[in-house]
Amino acid sequence: MSRTIVIGDVHGCYREWVELLRVLEVKPEDRLISVGDLICKGPDSHAVLESAIALPNLECILGNHETRFLGYWKNGGKEFSKPYDKEAMEQLKPDFERYMKFVSKWKWYVELDGATTAKPSRDGPDAPKREDMIVVHAGVRNGIALEKQTLEDLTTLKRLPPDNHPWYDDYKGTKTIVFGHYPQREPLVRDRLIGLDTGCVYGGTLTALVLPGRKIVSVPAEKAYYKKSRS
Repeated sequence: MSRTIVIGDVHGCYREWVELLRVLEVKPEDRLISVGDLICKGPDSHAVLESAIALPNLECILGNHETRFLGYWKNGGKEFSKPYDKEAMEQLKPDFERYMKFVSKWKWYVELDGATTAKPSRDGPDAPKREDMIVVHAGVRNGIALEKQTLEDLTTLKRLPPDNHPWYDDYKGTKTIVFGHYPQREPLVRDRLIGLDTGCVYGGTLTALVLPGRKIVSVPAEKAYYKKSRS
């Protein structure tokens, strides 16, 4: 039986990326989805993108880091101000044009209609419930249709005014949102929310969601590659 596997933020952590794919025993018939931020902050964005290009069953969603690099590529290359951008650029420079052409084809989001979970339905204790999911990098604004969400929100949304609360505390949609971008020690698993950024680049873990079944699989980071900010 084929699976759908959604993988959280990799951030250039190539060793952990390879280890997670090994632990998952990924097969050609599996559907792989990256929530984005495959690059930046970690040690080997180049190797991660090479691996992504080589995986025919992988779909990638734009993260805020890829979106920023695309802007750099399309607008003639203004100087990066953040040290980790400069480091990632050095890693990508030999094949930058090819990588950006690859990244430019990535989606803003992926809809998974009827993703099967292990939850029982009213049809009997053994009957799986059909669950609609939306995979994004960062988040969605409650009450706004998916096709009207902005790329900025889909790739950067984290907290909301006036009290700086997480965007997902406001979410009241009927579809389950699977997202990254918001690093936490453990995966966030709620009825209609699944957060997969478990801070691999900060020394946490790299996490995947496996469907059907809502199974969570994580591998530990070999080390902390970057110091987490307070934002």
